[in-house]
Amino acid sequence: MATDINESVEIQISTLPWEQIAVDAFVCPTNSEGVMSHFPANKIRDLAGREIEVMVKEHTPLAIGAAFVTPAGRMKAKYLIHVPNTDRPGGRVQVEDVLRATAAVLVACKVKGFTSVAVPLMGAFELGIPAEEAARAIHSELKVYRGERPLRAFLMAKDADDVEVFELAMEGNIP
Repeated sequence: MATDINESVEIQISTLPWEQIAVDAFVCPTNSEGVMSHFPANKIRDLAGREIEVMVKEHTPLAIGAAFVTPAGRMKAKYLIHVPNTDRPGGRVQVEDVLRATAAVLVACKVKGFTSVAVPLMGAFELGIPAEEAARAIHSELKVYRGERPLRAFLMAKDADDVEVFELAMEGNIP
């Protein structure tokens, strides 16, 4: 699988089950209301524990482009970085929303001193954008990361289709 490395960030694709990847933080795409009813947030809620959603909802509304960090519950990741990419549960997502959410992840990593992060394909579901556009937006934001500490970013592929779109984004082959 593809790996993309520069002096500040190493980006690679992972097919590990989400609850098994040992990273400082796992990204949880959500909505401004903090309702974890749609994929991938509902999967992360189920893996981490339902109390995670309660923690997030206590701090809503969250702006698109903001991040909120919670413990990761039962997952091997230490923390979850909740980033809204839509205003409401099941709401429409735009490429700019995925870019802002990914930028918020990077700010949270810098502020919290995280050196590893797992990022699922976000924004490409139901009323979202095409998976290729979402993968390209995530990769492009990660690639320009410049922090005091190097960051290892894992693009979390749930299946072969996710692997393919992440590989194409990393190779720059998406129109």
